[in-house]
Amino acid sequence: MKKYKIREGSLLWALKRFWFIFVGAAILVWPEAEPVAVTEQAPLYDVPLSADLQEHISGLCDDYSVDMPLVLAIIGQESNYRPDAVGDNGNSLGLMQIQPRWHQGRMDELGVTDLLDPYQNVTVGIDLLADLINKGGTRWAIMAYNAGAETADYHTAIGTITEYTAEVEQLREEIE
Repeated sequence: MKKYKIREGSLLWALKRFWFIFVGAAILVWPEAEPVAVTEQAPLYDVPLSADLQEHISGLCDDYSVDMPLVLAIIGQESNYRPDAVGDNGNSLGLMQIQPRWHQGRMDELGVTDLLDPYQNVTVGIDLLADLINKGGTRWAIMAYNAGAETADYHTAIGTITEYTAEVEQLREEIE
């Protein structure tokens, strides 16, 4: 086998002599892989709602500073977790049983057009619940959500709660 002599100053000579520089330069300019974003997944609760919907609810609860188990308890009490639930002679719709006649302005403001869509429904419901909590606290808000502000005021004044409120609070404890 014949050996070839590499001439000094040739490209092959430079590659053989300075290979480490070429490798180092290649490593420096090699495109880096995009870092994988690690997102913290919200805890899933043992309720019959999809993980995706629970993630959506969790995000809304974070945005509005509303307790997620409370929202899930209201959903359980209002619709038994059925997104297609229709109550009050067709007046209350979806998971959180929103009545468009009372909340059309809120729906318009939030861009909600379909209360039987569970994502849109909980958006309106959590927005409403947050407003009620800010007005009178959690227990008052639960009563007002179900029966109106006058009923909540009345029960608060006499130191009682509605049966609905007791059931939501019990369900909330079970969910937690």
